[in-house]
Amino acid sequence: MTSYIKFTPISGSKSEGPLCYLLEIDEVKILLDCGWSDSFDVDNLSNLKKVSKQIDAVLLSHSDLGHLGAYPYARNHLGMTCPVYSTVPVVNMGKMCMYDLYQSRTNELEFKTFTLEDVDNAFDKITPLRYSQPFSLPGKCQGITITAYAAAHTVGGTIWKIKQDTDEIVYAVDFNHRKE
Repeated sequence: MTSYIKFTPISGSKSEGPLCYLLEIDEVKILLDCGWSDSFDVDNLSNLKKVSKQIDAVLLSHSDLGHLGAYPYARNHLGMTCPVYSTVPVVNMGKMCMYDLYQSRTNELEFKTFTLEDVDNAFDKITPLRYSQPFSLPGKCQGITITAYAAAHTVGGTIWKIKQDTDEIVYAVDFNHRKE
């Protein structure tokens, strides 16, 4: 039985803004998504900066800017060094999304917030998982199992089930409610 669970919005709470939440299970800190807005304003990451070095794992749910846009910056400039997990399509399409955003910014103006090397470095560190594949987190997160399920909202989009002992948490943002 888990003795302590805390859910803290970093961004995206009560708004249409980028999503980033901190889930604490006992002493473990899991970041759920790592979104950023297309302004790429570093000041908007002040709350993420406060916790980025303390994060034990990151779960990315979708391959767009609003769910993973700040991840390359956090990995390369805010000291985030923890393991990161997502589905294979989120890894591949997320990387292409960040390439595209970088290119569109550099075509318009001088853009130095992050580089393509930052994107490559960050996405090379992601552990890709398959749908319905339970995965036991290592190290400090030992005892916690994550499982990715199809969100049916975007290609590769994910609903995460996070389980410790008999406690289960479902992180389900942006999923398809309709039966196709």
